[in-house]
Amino acid sequence: MGRHDVFAAALLAAAVASCSPGQRSVPTPKTEAGDAKPVALKTKPERQGSAMDWSCCDSTSLRNPNDGALRGGVPLPLRAPGLRFNPVRDPSARYGTVEVVRALVRAGARVDQELGGLPVTINDLSRERGGPIPHHRSHQSGRDVDVLFYQLGPDGKPIESVGAFFDSDGVGVDFRDLADPNDDIVLQFDLARTWLFLRALIEDEEAQLQQIFVAEHLRTLLLEYARSNDEPSTTVTRFAAMSCQPSYPHDDHFHFRFFCAPDDISEGCRDSAPLYPWHRKRLERAGAQSRPLASKRPSANARIVTHEEARAAAGPMDPEVERWLDRRKRWAEQPHPGRRYCR
Repeated sequence: MGRHDVFAAALLAAAVASCSPGQRSVPTPKTEAGDAKPVALKTKPERQGSAMDWSCCDSTSLRNPNDGALRGGVPLPLRAPGLRFNPVRDPSARYGTVEVVRALVRAGARVDQELGGLPVTINDLSRERGGPIPHHRSHQSGRDVDVLFYQLGPDGKPIESVGAFFDSDGVGVDFRDLADPNDDIVLQFDLARTWLFLRALIEDEEAQLQQIFVAEHLRTLLLEYARSNDEPSTTVTRFAAMSCQPSYPHDDHFHFRFFCAPDDISEGCRDSAPLYPWHRKRLERAGAQSRPLASKRPSANARIVTHEEARAAAGPMDPEVERWLDRRKRWAEQPHPGRRYCR
């Protein structure tokens, strides 16, 4: 792992403030959730066409996204058509509910089938049993996942995604060696593939996507792209409602959160706000009713890396890197414009 990757990983570790807006981190040693036990799967998920089949498997998300557990966690494939788990991330953090994992695989496969290019890069989900996970305040119950943006290189062709920041023009830089300006690669935010991946998740009724944490200026670019290309109005409306920039800007990756599956609610799965009208109708059809978050227990806190610690660990930086960090700080401080479902 190069220093750029270390720096990106460290900043990603600091990013988790977004998952619990307004909540202060309390660094404590990692603990395992004691109320979840692994469930042995009868068979491993097998390939079926361009996706995978987890009909053999059962999973249950328990309690809160920021204080919970996962029973029968399903591993995201290290590679699948149109998808890869980030090779520089810890593979023990690639477990989710069967609904979430299946939705990610389907979305990656759809982009691969319709637009081709390189696979989407998935970062952390949860641990197999859930519970606190280093560098995250949430990701504890199999319903949170970090995903890098699809990216284009200087020649306009797809390039393997890195944790680069993107500005309001959709321009980013892979700085590689942070102290050497000669190895920098200019990147472009891949709107077409990124939007199609979003559309696949939003339209996936089984997965029931709840929130999309993304920088305000990238949200604007995606909305402009979708509207100018006459994308389905219901999908665009839902994206506009569920996408927010919290305290961390999410200009280098998406954070997705999914609702509790209806049959997990009776087992103790709890949703954070908001609940949209279309989701309330889903629950009514399923004969279920959402349960509010439980009080967070002190044992649910994980070790969090601050921005200051990340910058100190990165070592010497080229002035251009410093300028990008200053720009990033400015747009991170700009609040969203008071949309109904943003907090």
